[in-house]
Amino acid sequence: MLYTFGGTPSDVLTDASGNVIPDYPLLVKAAGTGATVTALFEADGTTPIAQLHSNPTGSATPGAVRTFKAADVSEIEYEYLGPGGTPVRWYQAGREVASGARDAAAQALAESNTKLDMETPDPQTVDGPVAFASPISAPNLGDQSAARWFVVSGATGDGVADDRAVIQAQLDAAHDAGGGIVFIPPGRTYGISTFLVVYADTTIWAYGATLKAIGNAGLLRNFLPTDLFAAYTGRSRIRILGGTWDGNAADAGVGTVTATTNVMSFAHCEDITVRDVTITNVSSAHGLEFNSTARGRALNCQFLGYKDNSGDGSRDYSEAVQIDMAVSGSVGIGDFDATPSKDILVEGCYVGPSSRLGSFGRGVGSHMLRSGVYYYGIRIIGNRIEGTRQQGIYGFGWRRAVISGNVVSGSGLSGIQLSRPDPAGSGPSEGYTVNGRNIAIVGNTVEGAKDASGIRVFGASGGTYDQVTIAGNSVLGFSTDLSNGIHVEYCSRPNVTGNTIAGTQSTGIVCFNSDGANIGSNTIRDVGSNGINITGCNGAQAVGNTIDGTSTNHGIFVSTSSAVAVQSNRINAPAAAGIRLSTSATGCLVVGNQVRKGSGGTTSGVSLDASATAAAVLNNDLSGNAWSAATAMPVSTAAPITGPGGMTALPGSNLVDGDLTPVPALEAALSPAGRYETTSRLRCGTASTLVSGALYLVPVWLPKGLTISSITFVTGGTAAGTPTNQWFTLHNSSRVALARTADNTTTAWAANTAKTLNIAQTTAGAASSYTTTYTGLHYLGVMVAATTPPNLVGEGSMPAAVANAAPGFGPTNSGQTTPPTVTGSAFTAAAFSGAGILAYAYTS
Repeated sequence: MLYTFGGTPSDVLTDASGNVIPDYPLLVKAAGTGATVTALFEADGTTPIAQLHSNPTGSATPGAVRTFKAADVSEIEYEYLGPGGTPVRWYQAGREVASGARDAAAQALAESNTKLDMETPDPQTVDGPVAFASPISAPNLGDQSAARWFVVSGATGDGVADDRAVIQAQLDAAHDAGGGIVFIPPGRTYGISTFLVVYADTTIWAYGATLKAIGNAGLLRNFLPTDLFAAYTGRSRIRILGGTWDGNAADAGVGTVTATTNVMSFAHCEDITVRDVTITNVSSAHGLEFNSTARGRALNCQFLGYKDNSGDGSRDYSEAVQIDMAVSGSVGIGDFDATPSKDILVEGCYVGPSSRLGSFGRGVGSHMLRSGVYYYGIRIIGNRIEGTRQQGIYGFGWRRAVISGNVVSGSGLSGIQLSRPDPAGSGPSEGYTVNGRNIAIVGNTVEGAKDASGIRVFGASGGTYDQVTIAGNSVLGFSTDLSNGIHVEYCSRPNVTGNTIAGTQSTGIVCFNSDGANIGSNTIRDVGSNGINITGCNGAQAVGNTIDGTSTNHGIFVSTSSAVAVQSNRINAPAAAGIRLSTSATGCLVVGNQVRKGSGGTTSGVSLDASATAAAVLNNDLSGNAWSAATAMPVSTAAPITGPGGMTALPGSNLVDGDLTPVPALEAALSPAGRYETTSRLRCGTASTLVSGALYLVPVWLPKGLTISSITFVTGGTAAGTPTNQWFTLHNSSRVALARTADNTTTAWAANTAKTLNIAQTTAGAASSYTTTYTGLHYLGVMVAATTPPNLVGEGSMPAAVANAAPGFGPTNSGQTTPPTVTGSAFTAAAFSGAGILAYAYTS
């Protein structure tokens, strides 16, 4: 069959300024499928058209689309490239479809003793082309016969007159016919005084049309006030396609609607699709409500503008899309059997302000529950939600829910929040017994939540959320916002993994009262308080997180929790401790973490409160911060295990600007605080005699930023006999002198005695101390000129062939008396030559 298109005054291509576009190619596609139609013919029905163009410049109607026919396609979309290469499309039904639908509608109206206004022209001859942002997708529309199309005709369409009756007549006709498609012509604004009622098996096609509330009620619902349905047995299998549905909320002298009313409502039903719809200027209630609905769909819709007309601000929470249940006060008809909505999909929608009203209380959510009932199968995917007064997405009593790929910005409270009633609370949900569970919050972007948290899931004492996954989300705060990044509370075994959090003015990740929590592989930057706060949790773990910068408090904070594992985290520039085991953090394991002071004012690496008992702090890297063991690991009265065999000495197996590898347990236990030694005292058992006048260099490992005020060596059983000169030096790994002591000249140095000499000169000149500039190998030098040189306690001596191999150690310059000048790096010890001694010495 051939269907006729084009040739009307409205079929003209124009640019943004209204200028016609002559001789321009157009594609013709089958509506709802995107498939290109190639079987095109001239108006005679026989002459084929290879490529349809708008009329050329020299024609009588340049830029117009001439009359043509298409084979076996009853509805089409024109498509051409508009400004900037953006595709422009508009819908058109074949003349045969429109006339057939009108005939069927007239017959239906005649049977109900209502006259069809036959004086109104065919809508295809009066309505201009309508541009769509994306292809129309309306499956199964093309297979409807002309008799099942019901065209709204006879409407005034000026947005002032009441056109409800003529639209309702076609909805009724479709109902009487057992279902069909009600076509509301585009390009007009239809005034609606009170709710239209759509019945089962009906599609409303309203692309390009505007329906505007002109009374004090909403626009569309699937029930009459006298209806009574149970469960999901009401009017179902309904599709609303396209159109702007203007709730016309009253504000500042504009708008008529002051009531608390939904724009669209569906109850006790199943298989409802609302697609490509714009709902705007909503008064006090909701743009779209799925109440007691199974398999509701809101796809590619816009929800623009909301006004709380309650008078007392009590409707500040109202959702653009509400997911509700059948209870008194929440739905306009019975049964009030607490049937919940289930299997709801909200995808690809936008929520925000309109041209005259601000955004909604919430974007998508629920706020009504009854004990023992929950919503399930909720999917909120790929939506954009801006500027809501409270939460962007609010799941109340949801199970088996997926919240994925949404962008939520500027919410007054949390960007995304799930909660459930407190079983101990009062009100309609008192004693609520159903736990939330199986929640996936994945891949969302939340920016600028002003209070509460970017993402928040919290149950209640005795009513947890179970199986919660919060993964791969990006949460960004603003400098004026007070929220946390991610907050889980009263959740059982939640997984908070792979998220990126930055700029929040409070904590990055809060985990309260959530046993078995896994907080892993998150990146947290520049937060206002703790990077991660774990409080009231047993068996939780924080593993593999990266924390970079906190304005106050700690990198990771653990309190009133037991058996918490803090492992393999990288923490840079926290304001206080890198890791803090605080009040009653018992039996916790802190292992393999790295803490760097960075540019911050970090006070310590791992800090323990007196009540943080039975902790094990092992193999952490706290180096590079110029901390002593006591500074790197300040411990109150409850000393943690720091190495094998239950050792509690500091730093134990932890790396604190000492050796490249952790000090063995017992040696670490015997290392005095703040002292950097050439060797452990446990290794010393012999004494080696110096050569008079020779400068010996002994290797020592020192951290960067260490302030050295003195150097100490210890004699063995032989004292210095008649000494004339005695001085010590500090050298870098290339033997350049960095500092020296004063000459102790003839002062006695008895046997078995430690001699400590203070720094007197450095590379900068006269000074009482020297601060190291790198971490690594240094040398401590000792020179004694005496009739009888002393022997020095150490590990013994090493043959020259071994000791002098680079970088080496042992005797350098000989024939020394007075100390060298080291100012300006003026002195470098000679090459090693001779047996090296492993003398015991240390800095302080």
